[in-house]
Amino acid sequence: MLDNVDTTLEHAISAHESGNLVLAGEKYLEILNLDPKHPDANHNFGLIALKMDEQAMAVQFFKNAIEANPTVTEYWVSCINTLIELKDTKNAQIALDKAKEVGHVDEVFEKLSSNLKLLSQEIREAAEVAAE
Repeated sequence: MLDNVDTTLEHAISAHESGNLVLAGEKYLEILNLDPKHPDANHNFGLIALKMDEQAMAVQFFKNAIEANPTVTEYWVSCINTLIELKDTKNAQIALDKAKEVGHVDEVFEKLSSNLKLLSQEIREAAEVAAE
């Protein structure tokens, strides 16, 4: 089974990189049917969901990837960025705090934190204007 998953992942990534998102998605789902917690397949399928403008679905796949392997910076960045795009400041902050708890302190997390603060400020200001 492991050889099959590894080979299928290679095919999926190759299709993904060449822009064949349908084939890549099918291959990632094949892997997830065998191993629902497979971190790379979850993350990469989440990236495809983003391309299809399905941010909420993407977040769930990113969360699955993080649960399976919280040490991968890219999984956290994808998840937090998407939550920020969705203007879900509460969950973006929770994810950012959890990422820091497990040791992610790279510069990219400082940028995400700044983006989140700006978004929160914009939302507050918009709410104040709307209340007037």
